[in-house]
Amino acid sequence: MNKKPLALVAAIGLAFTLAACGSDTSTAGDSTATAEATSVPTKDTAGINELPVGDSGPQTNDALTIDLVYFQAVDMEHGSMAMPPAAESDMHFEVDVVTNEKATEWGYEPDQFMPYLDISAEAVNVDTGQVTDLGTMMPMIAADGPHYGNNIKLAPGNYDVIVTVASPADQFMLHTGKDSSGVQGRFWVEPLTFEFQNWQWDGQLI
Repeated sequence: MNKKPLALVAAIGLAFTLAACGSDTSTAGDSTATAEATSVPTKDTAGINELPVGDSGPQTNDALTIDLVYFQAVDMEHGSMAMPPAAESDMHFEVDVVTNEKATEWGYEPDQFMPYLDISAEAVNVDTGQVTDLGTMMPMIAADGPHYGNNIKLAPGNYDVIVTVASPADQFMLHTGKDSSGVQGRFWVEPLTFEFQNWQWDGQLI
């Protein structure tokens, strides 16, 4: 029997088989890549539209930089802290607090959230002079990180907002020894104030 034609046929069959396998592998790879691409999660930010409080922008005093925004009131889990429910509030009032370069004097890096602060805010109606206490701004955490805030009610009007931050000296112990752990600076003594002007609150949230 002549074995050469059989060998040739076998070789051709093997080539077709390998080609088919390569094609299947490529297709499977494309399918996997497509599945991976379509399964990448996207951040859902629907329903939240932060608006600035006034036109002053972020304000700096001593070691803190503060910015104010507001948006629709939100419900929260808050343990024993008192927080008005969203249904009884006009807005969520947010105080964003970060340290600045001066905070390095007592061991903080710049642009860090600082806990244990006692923060209050009041809105002054520039047309009538009426002052509305916005309450104590409480520490809380949202999807974009920690801040201070409160759900509030406020009549429409033109306002300046004054934020007051008490000294945290009673909340922190400072290393003051002569070794390398000691800090050189001290916290502020008198409360820090930050003013945000020209807030036109028309009673409507976008």
